[in-house]
Amino acid sequence: MAGIETTYRGHTISYGENSDEWYCADLDHGGNSHVSLAKLKAKIDKMYLDLRRKAAVKAFEISSGPYERPSLNEATVIEYVGQAKTYNSRAPGGGRYELGAHKVAVIATRHGNDRASRAEKEIQTLMPATPEAHAAFAEAIRLAEIARAAKTEADAALKAVPRLSLDDIAELVRIKETEGSPQ
Repeated sequence: MAGIETTYRGHTISYGENSDEWYCADLDHGGNSHVSLAKLKAKIDKMYLDLRRKAAVKAFEISSGPYERPSLNEATVIEYVGQAKTYNSRAPGGGRYELGAHKVAVIATRHGNDRASRAEKEIQTLMPATPEAHAAFAEAIRLAEIARAAKTEADAALKAVPRLSLDDIAELVRIKETEGSPQ
């Protein structure tokens, strides 16, 4: 009689009729079998969780908006999610899906919360935890402050530009008021 086999997350799991257990050769020796298929799958899930924990990367989320000072949130990249697919309806030859930015799962405290949360982020919104990256970010902050001051000055200068008043167009006002009146 042929053995019973299944695959889970790319791993082959076999049922041993003599022992009444499920086996997965890819798991560590000694912990590679269980009487419950669900429990063996949970062991595979835990194996991947442990691998991701060991491979996690410290980073910083960069957040900024127009006319706002950029800021950093300390973060940990815990998983590569994949490349985003976007539907382009204006693509030549009709609509199609195109590959976009690479996404990762990140754990960080955001928006003043005390508790860390998981979020998917595009990899280009993250900064490595290196002295060079921190120096470049400090320069970006310096320039953002200059830009903010220049924007404030530009707004004040624009406000100071003289504007027309009704006195400047008094003749046009008089014509409008007399329009349609019998002369």
